Amino acid sequence: MLGPVELQLFPSCYNCISWSADGEIAVAAGEYVQLLTPKQTTEKGGNGTASQAPSKNWNVTRFRANVFTNKEWETIWPQKRANFSIGPEQSLSTVVGLAWSPPGLAKYRRCILAVLTSNLLLSFYDISPQGRWTRVAIVNDCLNPYFSSLVEDEELRRRKFNIRAFTWCPPFRVPTTEEPATGYTVPGPESRWGMQFLTVINDDNDVIILEARRSRLESAFSLYSFDVLSRNSINDSAGHYQGVQPGSIFYSAIKQRSKASAMSSGPWIYQPTRDSMGVCSAIGNLAIILGTKIKTIRYVINLMSPEEQTDAAVRYKALCDSEESTALYGERLDSYNLTGPLRWLSTDEPSEIGLAAGSFAGMVVLCSSSAAYQGEETAAGQVQVQELPFYENTGSELEDDVVRHWPQTSAMTVSLDEVSGTPTLHLGTVGGYTATMTLPNIQDSDGLSAAPWKKPLDNVREQFDIARDLGGFAIARIWGLASYSGLVVAAITVHPGDTIEYRTSAEERTTLVFSHTNAQLAESEELVFPQLMPDRSPDVLRKRREAILGYILFIEDGDYSRLPLSQKLLYAAACCTIVDSQNDKLLSQARKALEWLESVSDADLFDETRKCSTPGSTIDAKSAKQLQGSSQQIFEQCAICDAGISWYSAAEAQCATGHLFVRCGMTFLAIQEPGISKFCSRCGREYLSEDLVHDELLNTCRILSDAFDTCIYCSGKFQA
Repeated sequence: MLGPVELQLFPSCYNCISWSADGEIAVAAGEYVQLLTPKQTTEKGGNGTASQAPSKNWNVTRFRANVFTNKEWETIWPQKRANFSIGPEQSLSTVVGLAWSPPGLAKYRRCILAVLTSNLLLSFYDISPQGRWTRVAIVNDCLNPYFSSLVEDEELRRRKFNIRAFTWCPPFRVPTTEEPATGYTVPGPESRWGMQFLTVINDDNDVIILEARRSRLESAFSLYSFDVLSRNSINDSAGHYQGVQPGSIFYSAIKQRSKASAMSSGPWIYQPTRDSMGVCSAIGNLAIILGTKIKTIRYVINLMSPEEQTDAAVRYKALCDSEESTALYGERLDSYNLTGPLRWLSTDEPSEIGLAAGSFAGMVVLCSSSAAYQGEETAAGQVQVQELPFYENTGSELEDDVVRHWPQTSAMTVSLDEVSGTPTLHLGTVGGYTATMTLPNIQDSDGLSAAPWKKPLDNVREQFDIARDLGGFAIARIWGLASYSGLVVAAITVHPGDTIEYRTSAEERTTLVFSHTNAQLAESEELVFPQLMPDRSPDVLRKRREAILGYILFIEDGDYSRLPLSQKLLYAAACCTIVDSQNDKLLSQARKALEWLESVSDADLFDETRKCSTPGSTIDAKSAKQLQGSSQQIFEQCAICDAGISWYSAAEAQCATGHLFVRCGMTFLAIQEPGISKFCSRCGREYLSEDLVHDELLNTCRILSDAFDTCIYCSGKFQA
């Protein structure tokens, strides 16, 4: 059972926690990032009322995020006052923001972790084959060549390189329109995972949209590359500051020094492309808190098919048109002082799109139609604004006793109900206020309701109160919220509320409390980590193997000379079909593949061709004479004794002298060498790694790994 997890750290920023689509939790902890990875176990126990040891359900590790080499972060000498601040340059480079990318960007289609430190550098972190988290890219490096040709002043150009805030865009998925002729065609990675776009804002208030890609070659100079798609400059020309006299010198200085404190990217609205070379097009919006006001950037992404394919990894060219949009919200928010954070609320096919923004002692919710979101001319009233103030829970029903809750909103997250598809906003403040809100029409909304994770939060606070005899004056501060697959986690700290707190580094504690996102489930069901339990019955496993076999064997006109796969793989797929499959179409295609192999080599495949009519047969190991000549490119041979290898199972292989091997779950070839495999992190099935195999199978494994980039048997992610 997922009980509270106590960590020996103190958060270094608001929104300090992020939960990836792979189930990994990252927490900002000053100079470090703390990582929690769920253990693959089905054990249950505990009542969830007491803090559990982190090692019970989680693998816990951390890495230092503030250590940079001179090449990564060069020494910056003092500059003019307008372009230099001793804050970032002299800071300890603590973590001030982090967020996991959508799945598909990192190796094995995992999520990459983006970490923003107080020296205004945005870094990417990924786990190495040795199991260590390392920095793999610095996003600021791509801004240097871009602005070098635009800004001549070197001192001013330094402000362009510094990143103040960032946010990930939703994955841009290319729609699939072609119907597969055989039923075994696999959509491209741009359709399964989407293209990854990252939005950053620099120290000069330039909003920059980047496309992030990972190199397919491990030996590349940089594993990740970034293309600048668009840039827009924003300013706080219409800003109003409470308590500051307009027109004063102080007022002018504040306007010039206004920085972005929060930003969030809205959903994609796909639309038909108008270009003959266009693949697809989509509209998105970016919301930014600049000073105390909100700015919106409307951008249109167009994917084009490049005329010349210079890089096999780049299948589409992304073009972006962006501009600052004032029509979406206009002057509706001029009277509000917004503090952030920001979160968009929408469904997969939205008719209404909401935006929640933290304000002074409350929250402002904006709800717009899909047409208004896209910037189309719409009638008045299609954009609604409602302010939801926060009130303290005093336990009295008299309106005269209602007290406003003043602490700042420090955490927001949006969870999507998997059954109804309704988005729910969860929020918390540094004063311990908690609430949730769904996205109906906000005029009909009942406002804020109780958060399902309020009860475990109160349990932690009460235990702290009793242990220190505070008489009910303990305070719980909420530093971050994140959601994942029907669960929500809150990062909280507890403090005495009626005295000055003295705390040493050894006493720093942060507690993670978990709950269902649905309030009814939180009260009735046991809280366990959601894990996919694949069906491992023989019939189901056979159908999953047939998906790979069909992808390998089916080719137009049976001309396998055009197939960029090795002959050894083609023979293995045909043998696996004979041994394991009952599909007549696959058996017929396996016969064609064997006949083609026999025509291009001196191998005798009469026995295999005959057994295509009797599925479930076994294939004997080849003799030493049969393994000579060009047959070596087709038949498997034991690496220990050079004997032939028989075919009797899709899961294991055995040579004529008895040496036993495991077969790859994707190529069905025997894995005969140590250290050339990758494993499914969920079910443990073994596969040949496309980065470790020999030259003969390198291209073959790479092609199959691009198509089947997760475990075919349980959809788990791979690990080295």
